[in-house]
Amino acid sequence: MKCFFLWLMLLARVAMADASLPLKIDHAWVRAVPPSLTDSAVFMHLTNTGDAPLRLTGATTPIAAMAMPMVTTRKTVQGVEVLGMKGVDSLEVPAHGELTLKPGGDHLMLMNLASHPRIGEMVSVTLEFEPGHHKLTVTMPALMDSEQ
Repeated sequence: MKCFFLWLMLLARVAMADASLPLKIDHAWVRAVPPSLTDSAVFMHLTNTGDAPLRLTGATTPIAAMAMPMVTTRKTVQGVEVLGMKGVDSLEVPAHGELTLKPGGDHLMLMNLASHPRIGEMVSVTLEFEPGHHKLTVTMPALMDSEQ
């Protein structure tokens, strides 16, 4: 079963809207969620091959009304570490560096779902980058956390 999901990960497709964007995207996937949830999340590994930093500022997708970059927050409350999240204007992919969006870490939150991604379904997400108003469409599988 795990081989099937690895195969789906290989099917993730990237369509460059602007070939000048020096970016490589690997292991892109969206979290499969039941109809009772209103939000999901997108995860991936981004590599900037260029000489200047890039900022992931947002995204659009037919399955959600809104997409927002989120950072994971950590604070200690009565000796216990509490994880949370906070919306930010952008997530940076440093020049000649990497950014990993992962469960329990920074991610792209899909809010107010119009449809709920099911395991194995392919989802199209158009990522937005600055500077330069670049857009990049990635088609990725819907998976569960345990399949990663």
